[in-house]
Amino acid sequence: MTDSADEGASTLAPDDAFAMLGDETRMEILQALGNATEPVSFSELHDDVSVRDSGQFNYHLNKLVGHFVEQTEDGYRLRQAGRRVIEAILSGAVTKAPKFELTTIDEQCHYCGAQIAVRYSEERVQIYCTNCEGAYASPRPTDEPDVPGDYGSLGAMLLPPAGVEGRTPEAAYRAAWTWGNLEILAMASGICPRCSADTEPTIDICEDHNSTEGICGSCGRRYAVFLTSNCTNCNYKIGGGLFLAFCTITPLLSFLLEHDINPISPDVTDIHKLNRVHEDYTEDILTINPLKVRLTTTIEGDEFALTVDEDLEISDVSY
Repeated sequence: MTDSADEGASTLAPDDAFAMLGDETRMEILQALGNATEPVSFSELHDDVSVRDSGQFNYHLNKLVGHFVEQTEDGYRLRQAGRRVIEAILSGAVTKAPKFELTTIDEQCHYCGAQIAVRYSEERVQIYCTNCEGAYASPRPTDEPDVPGDYGSLGAMLLPPAGVEGRTPEAAYRAAWTWGNLEILAMASGICPRCSADTEPTIDICEDHNSTEGICGSCGRRYAVFLTSNCTNCNYKIGGGLFLAFCTITPLLSFLLEHDINPISPDVTDIHKLNRVHEDYTEDILTINPLKVRLTTTIEGDEFALTVDEDLEISDVSY
């Protein structure tokens, strides 16, 4: 399905597109159209923009028409490209850099049950266990002076600045978890959640893995097999335990629903249970070359297990 309003849209090289947007008046025009619910006439749009000279205003408006803006019989409105620019601005992704310092919240580590702490920086909610080693060895860069050295890293979840505004650290964590979960579901389905292109999964195996104390000294991870999914078009990538590659398969979804867990829009209790399912599992490497590994997770004593190979092909599922 296509948007009929975009049938005549032009194609621009990236340099030309950014050059076209590099003007304050043009950004004002896009924002004014972004606030409108219907096409806007020339005079109404001019009134909403600070440039008073109509010739100057018309010059900048015409630069946007064709790719970012559509001129219709009823007035001007954003094309899809213009909408994407406004979405990026309103999300805060290109204009804001909020932070909140390390804060303990009323959530539990899925490995040891201790309280977790979160902080927000660079559009990421970073998560730490206050008791155990967590999932990854976490060096303390200079921008984390508030994180105690004995806190274990549980990873990080992306969240645009708009997701932090008006939310407590605890609410921001839950928003980031839900946002991140939907991205993982898209990734596991082979679709980039940023640009919609195909994703390409790769796996890394620590052949000298020893995690009896929690984190392996060789690879710095809890699990020997690590999954990375890269977009084939943009620079988006996501990484984590191998189990994340299979979070959309029908048997696992059935297993979750049978235990009254909503995998799409989880409540507070479901988030903790899903963390346990997706990240606190048993990894049994049956063979290294070729790779064959059995992953087992549990809910309230009930087991779900699957056996997969290096191509992420499933050879056995049981629950």
